[in-house]
Amino acid sequence: MVGITGARDAVSPSWNTAEVEGGAVVGNESVRPRRSQARANRSRIIEAAISEFARNPDASMDDVARAAGVVRRTVYGHFPNRDALVEGLVDEASSALLAVLDELPTLPDRPDLTTAVLALLSWPIGDRFRVLLTFARAELGEERIRDLLVPARAPSIALVERGQADGVFSAYLPASVLVAMTEAVTLALFEEANHGTITDDGDSFALASLVLLGVEPSRAADVVAEAWDLLRTRPATPGA
Repeated sequence: MVGITGARDAVSPSWNTAEVEGGAVVGNESVRPRRSQARANRSRIIEAAISEFARNPDASMDDVARAAGVVRRTVYGHFPNRDALVEGLVDEASSALLAVLDELPTLPDRPDLTTAVLALLSWPIGDRFRVLLTFARAELGEERIRDLLVPARAPSIALVERGQADGVFSAYLPASVLVAMTEAVTLALFEEANHGTITDDGDSFALASLVLLGVEPSRAADVVAEAWDLLRTRPATPGA
């Protein structure tokens, strides 16, 4: 809002359409670059916070500002306090997960392959934000961390139910219970990645997800390999 106000104040009351090109006022600082700068600053702050909290869970807002290369006022302009910054990390992770779910309509009509592809696409997001597990549980609570997975819950249940109906996934438990178990395994795998036990690019996550759903391990490994082949050959998504 500061950038918008500043741009508005810089415009003379007598400006006319001849002074405007491409949505910016000629000879004055445009609104668009300021908004772009604000977005860039927010991204830098988020990335710095991830790094700083991974290094030191007690990192301060000053630490984050220094790591981001911005003044403290800029950090507080986006996040009024440390709790808001931690929530910003959670929101960023949730948005990234929603972007992965947008891929669902473009994936093959095979529940096992789709599950593997989604796992491989989701792992880098979890790997990026797994620092949340090291300190956000204490600050936000276990339930808030599990809320990260809420956007994926309904489509995941629908996918598992379809796989059960097709005979691809086991029906030894209801789909909702299997998805809840998968969520628990997801968090456990991220913890293991934090400890350095898991270092792959999502293969373990995809394999565990399929086996939990009743796919025989050797068959699950084949599906994961097929998922990688698909991801390597499919067109890149816009902005990727």
